[in-house]
Amino acid sequence: MSGDSASDRVSGSMSGGMSGGMSGGMSGTLAASAAGGLRAELLAGIQRHQAAFAAAGDEAESLRTLPPDAVATVRSLGLFWLKTPASLGGTPLPPLEFCDVIEELAYTDVSTAWAAMIGAGCCGLVGGWLPEAGARRVFTPTSAGLPVVAGQLAPRGTGKQVAGGYVVTGRWGFSSGILHADWLLGAFKTDAALGDGAASADGGTGFGRMVVFAVPKSEAEVIDNWYVAGLQGTGSLDFRVDEVFVPEEMTYDLGIPAVRGGDLFRLGMPAFVSNEVPPLCVGLARRALDDMTELALKTARFAGGPTVGERAVFHKELGRAETKLRAARLVHREAMADCWEMACAGDPPSEELQLAVTAASVFAVETAAEVVSDLFRYGGGRVLALSNPMQRHLRNALAARQHLALSEEGYEAAGRYRLESAKSRRS
Repeated sequence: MSGDSASDRVSGSMSGGMSGGMSGGMSGTLAASAAGGLRAELLAGIQRHQAAFAAAGDEAESLRTLPPDAVATVRSLGLFWLKTPASLGGTPLPPLEFCDVIEELAYTDVSTAWAAMIGAGCCGLVGGWLPEAGARRVFTPTSAGLPVVAGQLAPRGTGKQVAGGYVVTGRWGFSSGILHADWLLGAFKTDAALGDGAASADGGTGFGRMVVFAVPKSEAEVIDNWYVAGLQGTGSLDFRVDEVFVPEEMTYDLGIPAVRGGDLFRLGMPAFVSNEVPPLCVGLARRALDDMTELALKTARFAGGPTVGERAVFHKELGRAETKLRAARLVHREAMADCWEMACAGDPPSEELQLAVTAASVFAVETAAEVVSDLFRYGGGRVLALSNPMQRHLRNALAARQHLALSEEGYEAAGRYRLESAKSRRS
């Protein structure tokens, strides 16, 4: 980690505020004030709608997607466009303030937070990286307001280059929020990149050249296959396109610098999306910690025996759980703050910082899952009931840990970089 200033910015309580700058021409003081004001407004909005979001989470479990009234509320709060460039109508929020918003929303309901998080991230990718003509096409305001984008960046398709664009075929999974989305994004490898001996820049992805594309949802087939145990209410269905023409202005190469948006988009990948799942899981685990504390005060494992809250072993577990969660939150926030500091200074985060924030993200999510799992054991058989919130917390935490971007390969890459750096210093 570099410097002490980033650490200073992430001090505070579990739900305390974080500082950071807004992109654009404002001075640091004015930018921080604007960001703080937007953050406070959003947190107040979440509090106002807390009961409605909690009820929506219950309904989402059976619908397998966020109910329309909750989607409308998320829209009205502007949560889908917290990573969309201001020039396209968004209200971009600095990364640590975004963490605060997602963490607080996840504390209330994970399905709602996941929808807002994915919508914000996908809109940000399209808004920050598509060429001007493509971005303007997507973000043309309608009577419904700005669009919502869903999809994923895994290269699950192929693209044949033709005059003016690509003919794309493929199937993409885990497209959270697709049922309330207007546009879809996916990624593919070009026919040239798939050929023997093809040599093309990979933009730092390590997977060869990958092209990201955006299409109207009307041009894709949505596949209703989201029958899962965890994150049930996120509507993460598959979609498929079959030889759909995608104009070149609706594509960009994964790994290139953003073409608009200022400091936030200078974070690049993966830092730009590294403040999404980790704060959601921290918020989820905070809620599990509070729910299990409340349950422990009034329930005993055996009739006539001490309550769980009277057992010394649970005291130890509770103290350790909160400490682990606070530590994981701080590690992630510090890594995110380091990247943000460099972006605000006018430079994209270095490879070292990108690897650090990825490893910190994995650590935060796995720690949150461990905390929920360890606490779950003390609930006894009663927490197995579908009506008990602890079983949903556990399912959601374990499901979030399976995210493609949060595998242990993040640790491997950070460790490999450390070893290679040590070798280079010795040579």
